Amino acid sequence: MDQNTRSIVELAWARVLNVPDQALLSPLDTRIMRADDSMVMYVRLWHHEVLVAPPAVIERAADLPGEALADGPSLLGLASGAGGGTARLLGATALAFSDTFVPGRDLESTPVTDDPQAVVDLERLCPPDDVAEVGLSEMSWSFALLDDDDATLAGAGFDEWEHLLAHVGILTPPARRRAGHARIAAGIATNEALDRGLVPQWRARTDNAPSRRLAARLGYVTVGSQTTVVLG
Repeated sequence: MDQNTRSIVELAWARVLNVPDQALLSPLDTRIMRADDSMVMYVRLWHHEVLVAPPAVIERAADLPGEALADGPSLLGLASGAGGGTARLLGATALAFSDTFVPGRDLESTPVTDDPQAVVDLERLCPPDDVAEVGLSEMSWSFALLDDDDATLAGAGFDEWEHLLAHVGILTPPARRRAGHARIAAGIATNEALDRGLVPQWRARTDNAPSRRLAARLGYVTVGSQTTVVLG
């Protein structure tokens, strides 16, 4: 991954986290604490750290190492013990990015459709939790992968973040898994994002080894993490 790609990622995430544009571009180790009563989120990118949280959580986290803030149960404990209301762990995820096109003739020869109904039909074949986590039909660009009989094999797409990143999502029905369809769909989405001048972003739960292996196979490099607690 070249330096320009890294700078784009750091700028985009600075804007996502609502910190100054230059905040994550420093060559020095950086830890930023931003007060926000509506959320608890810890993001690490390379040697930069950002914690967005209510003041009481920031105070409790001030002397903790990054490893503790990146850990889901640990961050949940901080959020739950620092004030009223409820707190729910949304997830601890790895963040990976790519600036390399995915090769393969099958990415060009496999039939696809960008018909929104095909994507909705794909979601009906998948477990509700997977559908909710990926949110494929709600993405700004998505498609379904088809076989020669127009049966749905998988789907992928991305949301554009800050006009800089393409947040990629992949969805495969249980009956179609372990056949290489996710690799093709994800490769097509990755290449489309690069064609549009965006940096593809892959976010996978830290315990989702298959997703992380697929990302690495496609050329994504893990450079950070995101841990989020939802406040009720």
